[in-house]
Amino acid sequence: MRKSIDTQSVDYQINNVLKQIVYRRKRLGLTQTELAEKLDITLSGYYKIEKGKTKLDFRRMLEISEVLDVEINYFLK
Repeated sequence: MRKSIDTQSVDYQINNVLKQIVYRRKRLGLTQTELAEKLDITLSGYYKIEKGKTKLDFRRMLEISEVLDVEINYFLK
C-alpha cells in the first residue's frame, strides 16, 4: 500500500528550497536580473521561479546551483 503524499509537507520543502536560493543569491550580491541573465531567462521568468509561481524542475535547480556555485544538496538541507 502506498502512502499518500502530504502536500503541506511538500509545499514546505519547496518553499525552503526557494528561500535557500534567495539567500545564496543575496549572499553573492547578485540581483534577480543578474541571475536571470546567467540562467539565460527573462527577469519575469526568474521572478516567477523565486516566488513559487513557476514550478522549479530539477534541471533548472541544477542550473541555479551551478550559477550560485553550490552543490545541489545545499538546497535540500
